[in-house]
Amino acid sequence: MRPFHLAFPVTNLTAIEEFYGDKLGCKIGRRTPTTINFNFFGHQLVAHEVSAMPDFTDGGKVDGKRVPPFHFGLVMDWEQWHKFRDRIKEMELQFRIKPHTRYPGKIGEQATMFIDDPAGNSLEFKSFIDDDRLFATLDGEENTVGGGKITQQNPQ
Repeated sequence: MRPFHLAFPVTNLTAIEEFYGDKLGCKIGRRTPTTINFNFFGHQLVAHEVSAMPDFTDGGKVDGKRVPPFHFGLVMDWEQWHKFRDRIKEMELQFRIKPHTRYPGKIGEQATMFIDDPAGNSLEFKSFIDDDRLFATLDGEENTVGGGKITQQNPQ
């Protein structure tokens, strides 16, 4: 799979460089006076400085949590997610949505957490015990929240 590219708005490049570079451990690549490229776990993020942030506050509920409609993030392996969660806690970064299990007992069960960067962009970090469940739903349950309850040994 090829890396994805995401460009996103920020209001303070210095604060963004500290957050993504120092706190999240992303290597810095090319830059211009108004942009910074980051290696985000093998993917390319480009922070573009803007004078004011767009309004991303109108969020819907997902599994009872108010999830921002614009967010991006990473699907991590199970151990990596837990180590990263512990690192975020040690740095005392504030969670937008605290680490928890979404859709427990369902095919889409996942560990998830959200943090915001200094510009207010929301990042979600999630993990599945079984990576094959990232896009999985049970037959006939495609429109069921969480993809349907696990009631069989070999879900599709």
